[in-house]
Amino acid sequence: MMTLNTLSEKRTDSEARVFWRTGTTKKGILDVKLDFEHEDAALIAELIALQHLLFEKKVFNREPGSGNGYKLVVSKGAIKKLALGKSNKKHAVKFAAFLTNRMKGVAIEVSQSRDLMATPEEQAPEVLHGNREVYARTFDPVETPAMGTILVTQHAVDRYQERITSGDPKKPWASLVGRLMHPELRKIDPGKRVLAHKARKYGNDNKTEYWSHPTSSFVYQVLRESSGEGILVTVYERRDD
Repeated sequence: MMTLNTLSEKRTDSEARVFWRTGTTKKGILDVKLDFEHEDAALIAELIALQHLLFEKKVFNREPGSGNGYKLVVSKGAIKKLALGKSNKKHAVKFAAFLTNRMKGVAIEVSQSRDLMATPEEQAPEVLHGNREVYARTFDPVETPAMGTILVTQHAVDRYQERITSGDPKKPWASLVGRLMHPELRKIDPGKRVLAHKARKYGNDNKTEYWSHPTSSFVYQVLRESSGEGILVTVYERRDD
């Protein structure tokens, strides 16, 4: 199991130091600077550091597509509660969204151990700007060859897992993203009945697109933003009846 250890210390209401390591030799220190102030700066900074280390720095030399096979040993018990949906720290929920979406199923332990962590004397801290707009997202942006940038929400992943008839994927986020990455996805006309149903549910506008593969029954409903990015609203399978 791939294990990432983190330990956070509050410095001010807008800054915290996060020590991290994987194994015994790969380690570092992040000085996370928030673009806002909060008394729970250490908790928020640790969540930001986890996202940075997993998805940007790729400390495991890969970009995780699920939580299976990964373990996080964190210093704040609230992180484990947030992953279980049992925390009352509402201000941290969006920063922890990756734990219930992309990293769903990850094992989490709590420890304040400093064993084998780097020290500022042996390794200079790296500054990480923890901007709320970047790290409090409840979606994962995915660059697709056919549809451009698609924002994958937990709702879309849940609908995909519920509606897929060819088995229950063990890694639903990765499975769905794999389908979205197909270069031969095309816009389709979903039909009058579907359009009427979706209009009642989501409103009637010309920003909604429907995408599918010629040999697949799956349809991806995308709401196109003015920025050009698309929000994956839902996923469903076409029926011939």
